[in-house]
Amino acid sequence: MSESYRLIDDDPAVWGSIQLKSKNDVALEVTDSQLEAIKQHLASLKDRSYEDLTNADFHCPELDALVSTVRYHLQQGRGVVVLKGFPRDTFSDYALSQLFWGIGIGLGRPVVQNAQGDRIGHVRNEKVNPNNRGYMSNRELGFHSDAFEIVGLMCLSGSASGGLNQVVSGLAVYNQLVREKPELLDALFEGYFYATAERAVSDRPFTSYKIPVFSRMSGRVSSMCLGAYIRAAAKLQGEPLPAPIDAGLTAFYDICNRPEFRLEFMLEPGEILFLNNYTTLHSRTEFQDDENHQRHLLRIWLELSEGRPVVSALRARGHDYEQLFVEKHISNTVS
Repeated sequence: MSESYRLIDDDPAVWGSIQLKSKNDVALEVTDSQLEAIKQHLASLKDRSYEDLTNADFHCPELDALVSTVRYHLQQGRGVVVLKGFPRDTFSDYALSQLFWGIGIGLGRPVVQNAQGDRIGHVRNEKVNPNNRGYMSNRELGFHSDAFEIVGLMCLSGSASGGLNQVVSGLAVYNQLVREKPELLDALFEGYFYATAERAVSDRPFTSYKIPVFSRMSGRVSSMCLGAYIRAAAKLQGEPLPAPIDAGLTAFYDICNRPEFRLEFMLEPGEILFLNNYTTLHSRTEFQDDENHQRHLLRIWLELSEGRPVVSALRARGHDYEQLFVEKHISNTVS
């Protein structure tokens, strides 16, 4: 090993199933006054597009307090929050998208998450999925980190079966590797290139820089991992994944999938899940829809102006989605 790795013992974002046993342990219930303020704001917005809304449209003491509490839990706490208390039969899908956007812009800057320029994505099983994006399928999704610091998921409707949400603390996984296999951490701190599904048909199908699984900035360890993109990058380069990072990823995911590290729950209609991508990873079990039940979640990615200090590669991964959108827009304009 090139350096000595120490356990993280002072970060609330280090947790396991002993600390977080159920959704109730990360739930934040909206108060009656907050709910009433939200209803009044949404009633005044009428048919305005959510992307036209600004902080001023959601600015009041009740909502400010709610957003502030969510931000605290994401940045100073466990890194995972489930907002509850929005009666699904009270709000239309359109109103909920406005609400989701309003809370999002209170936390940070909503960013592009695909080549089409969407800043709110639809997580559901799509019949047309040209880039084979996982969130547009019903297949099981292994543990991964989304781009940018915060990801939000609002449940509009549930599936007929399946679709269980799972969350792990990447920092707890780091601690376990320090205990069990510290010799693998050098490779995980070095990281590897990413080949995203969106960039598969571009002239730069994988990153020119390595994205570390673990990194340290200002004395704080952060995590980020999407193993499928790492392995895809090695395949595109026509070479086997280097043995050290291969072994590191295998050990990393072995720990992620241990029951004592997982928080599992079903996100119900009207609930919102927020996660810090720099401290947690999430997954989803396979789901099945039927005629009366089609799973549909809204997704938002948020960049924070004063977020967790992280190495530049973690931020670059997110900005690459925005760059790809710009490249596609320029290409379409020229053609």
